[in-house]
Formats: sequence, C-alpha cells, structure tokens
Amino acid sequence: MRKFVLLLTTVFFIISFPVLSQTTDKQKVSIGIKTGANVSRLKLNGKIPGVINSDFRTGFVAGAFVNLPAGKSPFSIQPEFLYSSMGGDLRNEYNEKQNFRFNYFSIPVLIKYQFSKKLAAFAGPQLDAILYAKENNKYGEFNITESVEEFDAYATGGMEWWASKDIVLNARYMHGFKKVYTTAPEISMNNRGFQITLGLKFRKPKPWPEPVVVLPPVDKDTDGDGIFDSRDKCLTVAGVAKYEGCPVPDTDKDGIFDDKDKCPDMPGYPELDGCPYPDRDKDGVTDNKDRCPDEPGSTKNDGCPITDRDGDGVPDATDRCPDDPGTVSNQGCPGIKEDVIAKTTSIAKSIYFDLNSANLQKGSYAPLDELVHILKDNPSYKLAIESHTDNYGTNTYNQKLSDSRSSTVMKYLISKGIEASRLTAAGFGEEKPVATNNTKEGRSLNRRSELKLSN
Repeated sequence: MRKFVLLLTTVFFIISFPVLSQTTDKQKVSIGIKTGANVSRLKLNGKIPGVINSDFRTGFVAGAFVNLPAGKSPFSIQPEFLYSSMGGDLRNEYNEKQNFRFNYFSIPVLIKYQFSKKLAAFAGPQLDAILYAKENNKYGEFNITESVEEFDAYATGGMEWWASKDIVLNARYMHGFKKVYTTAPEISMNNRGFQITLGLKFRKPKPWPEPVVVLPPVDKDTDGDGIFDSRDKCLTVAGVAKYEGCPVPDTDKDGIFDDKDKCPDMPGYPELDGCPYPDRDKDGVTDNKDRCPDEPGSTKNDGCPITDRDGDGVPDATDRCPDDPGTVSNQGCPGIKEDVIAKTTSIAKSIYFDLNSANLQKGSYAPLDELVHILKDNPSYKLAIESHTDNYGTNTYNQKLSDSRSSTVMKYLISKGIEASRLTAAGFGEEKPVATNNTKEGRSLNRRSELKLSN
C-alpha cells in the first residue's frame, strides 16, 4: 500500500511540475485545491429484505486537481488526487447500528465539457486505494483495513459552477463497482455516494514592475542607413533620405518600388514598368488574356462574345448540347419526352425478382432490353434505379435486399453496353411505402422498382 501511495504521489508531481513551471495565459492549464463532504451509503447484496438496512453517512473529502485543456476546444482532462471518506450506516432488526468508514486515496480522471465560463459537465472513471477502514458497533470500534478490498473502481459524473475566476462549486455522483467488504451472513457491500466540494484555483502571481531608468537621449543610427534616429521614421529598417529613413514604398503592392514604377497607383507588371496591360475593347479582359482584343466580349469566354448556335437561349460556353436546341433547366439539352417517361414507368412495373432474392425472373429481361434501347437512343439520359420492399422482415434485411435488387438491375444494363457513369443504384428497404402494409394489396404495391430518368 505504501508503494502504491508513493507511486500515485509521484504521478501527481510529474503532472503538476510542468503545470507550475509553464502556466501561461496561452496554455490556460490550471491547478487548485478542493475540500468538501461525501454523502455515502453502502449498497447491500445478499441481505434478507427488512432485516438489515443501509443509511447515509457524511464523510470528509479534500485534495488537489489539475485541469489540462484540449487546445481551443471546450473539452479538457482533469485528474484529481483526493483523500476521500466513504462507507455507510447499517441497522438490523433489533435497531442495532453498525457504522463503516472507508478512507481512500482517490484518483478520478474526468473529461470535462465547458458550456460557458461558469458552467461545465464532467464524467469519467475513478480508482480508490484503501488507506484505513474501521467498524463501529455495540461491541466497540474495530480496525478492518485488512479485510476491505484494497482497490475500488467507480464511474463518476456531475456538474460544476464557477462562482468567480478562482472559486468553483462541484457536485457529483459516484457509483462503485467492486464489493469492498463482506460481513455475516454473506452480505457484500458496494460504495455509492454524492460529493459536494468547494475548490480554489491557483493563479500565477503578477511580476513586480521593473524600475524605469530614464537615460539621456543619444542620437544614434539603429538601422545603419546613415540617417540618425532623431530624423529616421523607420528606426529598425534601412531606408533612404528621400523617404525620411524608410524604404522606397510600393504603393500599389505590385512588387515594383515606386521609384521604378511608371504607374505607382495601379498594380502592373515588370515588363510594362509597373503599369497594367491595356484593355482596348473595354470588356474587362486585358489584352494579354483577351482572345478578341478589339471586340467586346465576356470574361467567361476569354474576352470573346458568347454565341448561341442552336438559339435555345443557353450560351455555347455553358450549353451541354450546343448543336441541339434544349432548355435552360437542362443546360441546353432537350428535355425528356413524356412518352419516354411513360414507357420507363411501365418497364419499372415489369421488373420481377425471385421471392426474398435479388435474382431477376426471366420475364424481366424483355422490359429491361427495351430500357437499354431507350438509353442507347438518348445518350444524354441518366438513370436512377431504386428498389423498395414491404415491412415483412427486419429493417436491416429489407435494406440489404433492396440494395441488392437495384445493383442487379444496374449490372444487367451495364452488361448490355450502358456506361456505368450514367447509372446510379439505391435501395430504400421499407422506408418509403406508397400504400399501407396492413393489407396484402398494400404490401404488393410497396414491393416495387422505380426508374427515374434525368438529363
């Protein structure tokens, strides 16, 4: 036990030393002390109901904490090192009292989330090592340290409120998992309890102000540019007398200093002595980038006018079908014809699979071959394949089945020469019914395939 306590104390100083030596405002690492009370009781296992009952007792808790922030996020890790008194009061059927007090060295490791500067929530594991245990009963007081489990493990969580920058109120619940003590007749005990503490965070002391020594003025040349500091407006940067000790400026920020820039107020190019390229046709595209420098055009067409060869109102620069009149919504391509949509809907209703399977029935091949012809006759069309099921079976099974069926249809179309880039396949399981699943007819309607064309 002494070796264990020595080890834990060493861990405390290993963590605390860099904190104490490097507590800068940028890191916001903090260390502090806390004290308060544990309100604990013993959870009894194996007792005869109504014979032995467990009541709460109040114990002392005190120690230190270190808060380690996770960068700029609201999360942080806070190990604590506490002396903690747990246990409880028992009363038997003869109204005789037994008091158990378990004194521990406790190390909770908390993960904190800061909701605001004043409020935070935390949770984490806690390990306790027994220091001293005693029992009080009608026969006297007894040392039972050797009979108590050496370690206890907890899950703990709670909230804290900062009353000021340095004072924090903390409340938590502690749930012990190990049977720490067993007494006759074979009654085992687990620690349970609440903890309320008041904490104080340490601050790094402000340094004493250094005395101000007033020296007589000395005219020197800090930057070595030949201009004394009393007349130098740029003391640490070498400059020229014309600009009162400052470097030659670059007013337009084009990388060419003003003394060599023929257009010092306009960003330009070295080959034009700092002047910009002209724009003869005034279309916003300079002549060095304008493919039509004498004819006003568009920046989207490298300075040339935008044409519309098929006269559909969509410029050739953005027209996916520049030689075929279309619509703006289809980026210049023709829309999908109503009869093609009707035919595709009919084909979707003629796709059948084996029961509880993704295998196509033979009767589905002919309709799918018609779909292949439609896609080959209209190379700009794209197709979305969707499969649906009724609610028989589990959600997971139905989702997997619908995914497999859509994939089967897609593979069939690819095998007939349709590019995979034009196809998408998705399954929705039982998520999107079109009718009730409470009738046979409704379930039949919900077991369906859908084919959706787009251009």
